[in-house]
Amino acid sequence: MLSNQKNSIKNAKPIGVVLRISGDGENMRSHYNALDFCGRTYKIKDTVLLAHDSHGQMNKPWVVIIKDITGMKNGNIMIYVQWFYRPSEIFKGKNMESFDTRELFYSFHKDEVHAETIMHKCIIHFITEKSQIPLRKKYPGFIVQKVEIEELVLKTTSHLGIIMAIKSEDDVDEMEVD
Repeated sequence: MLSNQKNSIKNAKPIGVVLRISGDGENMRSHYNALDFCGRTYKIKDTVLLAHDSHGQMNKPWVVIIKDITGMKNGNIMIYVQWFYRPSEIFKGKNMESFDTRELFYSFHKDEVHAETIMHKCIIHFITEKSQIPLRKKYPGFIVQKVEIEELVLKTTSHLGIIMAIKSEDDVDEMEVD
């Protein structure tokens, strides 16, 4: 009986009533406002840290905002999330000294992941680019001043039917609109 109790603690469980149902057959999903995982409640719009398979490497956890919580027909609880990126994840190989270690970029990248990857909630402060970065002691947590724009540009150009063409493989910085 004790092993069943341990297993039930490690499994995410939906909380509350079903808000809506989507899909059909094996793809049917029930949507919820909240879930319980390891005795903690997580809701839509919560910002959380996610563990990831580091293959033995020490990696920083991912930072996301929960956009949807779904229960699958197979019993899995999934969260649909929107990602935040650290400057080091965007500007690989660049000088990172100009960035505060708490700085994140808001991204338009979204994914669905298992709820069991949640580590815990985190705090994110959104400030304008013109604002001074707040003091860490007064405002603990992450800060977001900028948007990771690449995805927005791709979505916008796709929506407008604009195709970006690269002139040559050697000169990827010069692009023209067809």
